[in-house]
Amino acid sequence: MQNNKKKGCPFVLGRGGFTLMEILVSVIILTILITIAVPMYDRAIEKSRMAEVSAMLKRISEAKLRTMDSMDMLNFNNSFNLSMLDVDVPVSKDFTYGLYPSSFPNAVCATRARGNNKGTIFLYLGETAPDYCNTSGSRSTICNEYLSSGRKLFCQNAANTTSCSSYGLTSYRVGKCN
Repeated sequence: MQNNKKKGCPFVLGRGGFTLMEILVSVIILTILITIAVPMYDRAIEKSRMAEVSAMLKRISEAKLRTMDSMDMLNFNNSFNLSMLDVDVPVSKDFTYGLYPSSFPNAVCATRARGNNKGTIFLYLGETAPDYCNTSGSRSTICNEYLSSGRKLFCQNAANTTSCSSYGLTSYRVGKCN
């Protein structure tokens, strides 16, 4: 005799969906994870922008020194511009680059062009800093910092922001980036 009993599905549960409590717990966990992840993502993006500006300023500074050396110049003057250097400065939505910081001859600078840190100025002293800092009559805070720790990259806050702290830098008065 054959057994004609129908076998049921062993995975069928007695209920058909999720409870409201299970959904709320899932939403709360996702909210906590997103709340933690978004600031970490923003910091990672700013760190990558910091690396971008630092590397570009170093390349511009080196090209500026090569050009000055080939022309037997001590200081750049306002007749020079970025296109005269042997470095390709990419068009960037994030930064504008300049050769003429108002306070430091032969340094190079960049200005943050958009975002929360718009207007933040980065000053790169490069290899000419010892000459300037050793010959200037009054030592600036930047020269003191350069001579004591060898720091070459400085940051100036945009008006009423704490933008340098988001780059992991202390804010200094670096002047204007032309």
